[in-house]
Amino acid sequence: MLYLDTSVIVKLYIKEEYSLDVSNWLKENNEAIPLTTFHELEFNNAINLKEFRTEITTDEIRLIMARFAEHESKGVFYRPQISWTDVFKYAVDLSRKHTSETGSRALDILHVASALSIKADRFLTFDERQSKLAALTGIRIENL
Repeated sequence: MLYLDTSVIVKLYIKEEYSLDVSNWLKENNEAIPLTTFHELEFNNAINLKEFRTEITTDEIRLIMARFAEHESKGVFYRPQISWTDVFKYAVDLSRKHTSETGSRALDILHVASALSIKADRFLTFDERQSKLAALTGIRIENL
């Protein structure tokens, strides 16, 4: 199972560097993307921050959110069962074992812990520290 960092998901809805690569890669792999409430929080926050920074408009946000909801209803995303207690246990353990080596931030650790908790075996991110941490857990890093 593939786990995507939220920054990768954002690239599907906001034209940024690597957006086309992410879109093409996901089409080629044709695999539903696990979506947690953590993803949803980060996605909503990232989109709203873009409005705050005047990078996008309120109308553009409405279109993005409608497209996001449509994608979820069509099965592009699915909601895996997730135990947040397990996620935080993994996260504390990862932090203790690897932060001094990787420099991982808490939110990056939570993504890797989420991936572990849903038994993802592949991880896609553009964050080097997050990638290094995921690799240390045995999760294969997908490259575009």
